[in-house]
Amino acid sequence: MAKNRRYRAKARKKSKIVSFPNLGFSGWAILFLSIAILTFIGSMVFNQSRAYRSKAAVTPVTIQLLNGCGEDGACEDLAGALLPGKDGLLYDIIEKADAEFFGFDKTLIIDRTGDSSGGVSEKARAIASRMKIKENDILQIKLDDNLLDIDVTVIAGSDYKEIIENLRLTKEENL
Repeated sequence: MAKNRRYRAKARKKSKIVSFPNLGFSGWAILFLSIAILTFIGSMVFNQSRAYRSKAAVTPVTIQLLNGCGEDGACEDLAGALLPGKDGLLYDIIEKADAEFFGFDKTLIIDRTGDSSGGVSEKARAIASRMKIKENDILQIKLDDNLLDIDVTVIAGSDYKEIIENLRLTKEENL
């Protein structure tokens, strides 16, 4: 009888070992997703100091880029240098296309909306300032049927590479 008691005691001890129940595929998937979600939430809680929230209101500017110099990729290069926006302006480039004709020597800024007093809008002024184009060189041509709600049209002239270089230098200074 003593042997039986020892055997039963050992058997009981073995049954106390924790074992995972047979979860199956869906059980393991739920367990994995739960751990992933908890990790994500934990990373957001512990890394809040890295988040930056702008206190200024963001104003969207709808931009149309036109290639007026005839060089391949002029609009793409100019868009890459111009983005992202600056000083509370969020640039939304909705069209990159060729102008009706090539041969523009200077890059032009065309204000498509104007301001309430009939002058040049702040959006056009801000883009011209960023591209180092004089305010006197901004054209104001309002669109009658502005279906795309374009605020500013930029026509890339032969000097677009200089403007791109200026934009890149400005970005590097601000970093």
